[in-house]
Amino acid sequence: MKRKIAWFLALCMLTLALFASCKDDGGAQGSAAPDTGATESSTEESIVKTPDENAKNVWNELYADEGAGLTGPDAIYNLEVFQNGNKTEETPAPSADSDVRYLFAGETATRVVVPAEGYMLTLPGTPEADFSIGSVRSQYKNEDYCLTVTYEDQNPYGDTQDKYDLYMREWLVEQIDSVGFLASNQIVRTRQVQEVEVGDYTVKTYCMKISLSHDIEFPHYQIAIVRPTATYEYFYLFVLKSAEKMNDELDAIVASFAEIDRVGTPSNGFTSYELKPNPNWSEETKAYYESLQTRTDVGFGAFHQGNTDEYTEWLWGEQAINATPDVYMTYQHIGWYDTLSDPAEVFERAYKHAGGDGKNGKPVFNLTYQFTITNNATGDVKTPMFDILRGKLDDQFRRLAQEMIKYGKPVLFRVNNEMNTDWTDYCGMMTLLDPDIFQMTWRRMYDIFEEEGVNNCIWIFNPISTTCPYSNWGETLCYMPGVDYVQMLGITHYQMNNGTNKAAPPSFKTMYTETANKVLPYFADYPWIIGEFACGAGSEAYYDWGRNGYVTTELGRNADLQEAWVKGMLDCFRNNQDAENAFCKNIKLAVWFSCNDYADADGDGQYDEVINYLKLDENTMGAINAIGDYLREND
Repeated sequence: MKRKIAWFLALCMLTLALFASCKDDGGAQGSAAPDTGATESSTEESIVKTPDENAKNVWNELYADEGAGLTGPDAIYNLEVFQNGNKTEETPAPSADSDVRYLFAGETATRVVVPAEGYMLTLPGTPEADFSIGSVRSQYKNEDYCLTVTYEDQNPYGDTQDKYDLYMREWLVEQIDSVGFLASNQIVRTRQVQEVEVGDYTVKTYCMKISLSHDIEFPHYQIAIVRPTATYEYFYLFVLKSAEKMNDELDAIVASFAEIDRVGTPSNGFTSYELKPNPNWSEETKAYYESLQTRTDVGFGAFHQGNTDEYTEWLWGEQAINATPDVYMTYQHIGWYDTLSDPAEVFERAYKHAGGDGKNGKPVFNLTYQFTITNNATGDVKTPMFDILRGKLDDQFRRLAQEMIKYGKPVLFRVNNEMNTDWTDYCGMMTLLDPDIFQMTWRRMYDIFEEEGVNNCIWIFNPISTTCPYSNWGETLCYMPGVDYVQMLGITHYQMNNGTNKAAPPSFKTMYTETANKVLPYFADYPWIIGEFACGAGSEAYYDWGRNGYVTTELGRNADLQEAWVKGMLDCFRNNQDAENAFCKNIKLAVWFSCNDYADADGDGQYDEVINYLKLDENTMGAINAIGDYLREND
């Protein structure tokens, strides 16, 4: 063990005493040790608690040490054991090929032992543990609080202080450190930011409250970043949200924290999410969904910024693809600053360009809806996420629901795509490092749709292929809203194809095999859609990290490589039921993101140089012709 058990037992008893004497308002802490004999359950009777002998034996076998005495074991009244994410009646010891975790419960607190992530800590009360996605996080919850603990060691910059500080600023604390962000979102600090030494650890804490929170179960957020002072290689992240202020309780939890030898590999409590189609779907929507499930080719669509009539007619007309797309995709934000979007406006486009039901030869409407009012500008901006929690946008969701009902045809509804990033207004960095807020807002809108009677909406959960910020706390599974709220998986991976040496970029198969392997075990029964993707044709400017600046070059210089990439992709689509293409057997639809990225590459103040050439146009006819041939084959 990394910490002597005698020291640990003393600390454990001290922590139990601290929790026992904490007041509801986070007031002064006492120092008296808890009574290990009896507890008063009512004014009429007293129930004597007897220490659990099995729990004592497990404790003594695994965590006793010479001279430890019986003080610790005698305070244990219950033991819960989890193996590979699930509760078990057995009491296995930690092992290299398993993930065994223990909850030793006392009268007023619980000692958690997680060998696979190398820590122990003491929590107030007797919370329930959720290790279902134990590969990335652990949660402990009761009616008063929910604590999420993650082990973080994915800093790509390095393990020195300056690299650690860079990671913190860029990918963890940018928003919670910002007074401007907190003010924009009506969040107040309940204590000044602190950084202190606690034993062998450097601990930075952020304590906040979401104002106007009568609709929010846990409006108080107490966050601790716990790093062994001697290293910058890793840290632990604690996110404690609570009904009442728990600043002092957070300090006590941190004080109880101790590292132990890591034994085992963190694992999940399940292998695959259950697929649960919405039982309230219309017959038309149910039939379309069933056709997606049994489809053995891949349908195609494309999005262009603004979806102008002129471009839409050109792209699908005789001069370009010359085929009818399977889906018509467009976007709508929840609003633009103080003005909410009109849901009727986006459906006007659907009536004009979509109207498909999977059988009538028209594109099916694919709506990407985002909880943003700034087109996903991050920083000190306001995110709608907290107002959604407050219930302020319920009426907007009801308006959207009514337009969905009026439209009637099946809708592929992709909500808040690329949430596991740092560039969306609904990402975890914008929600107090708590992906649960993403889940809660998603479920709130879903439940409103159900109340309003929407029966034609297929909900798509669409993370990006590689989580950024690199972390466990922000991984894809942390955002999954739940099997009752998702009927389709979206995946996203781009190939910008900006190489300068005419070498072929990684193929579609290579890229999407990697993407699929990350999610295939969990969504094996779901139909998939590539929510957005593209392969570029070679930009007119690219960033040279060696020169620390942009280099101008020829636009479209890699169009031949793009064409080859697309043809390789279409071969996978044509044969997606073959064993060698198992990575894409679940892919039923794919939507090309036909928009360029721009930057001020020449320094003239104008963002008019193409840095990612993704738009299908007259200069990319090789790719266009290949897509057209493919679609006409399947007409």
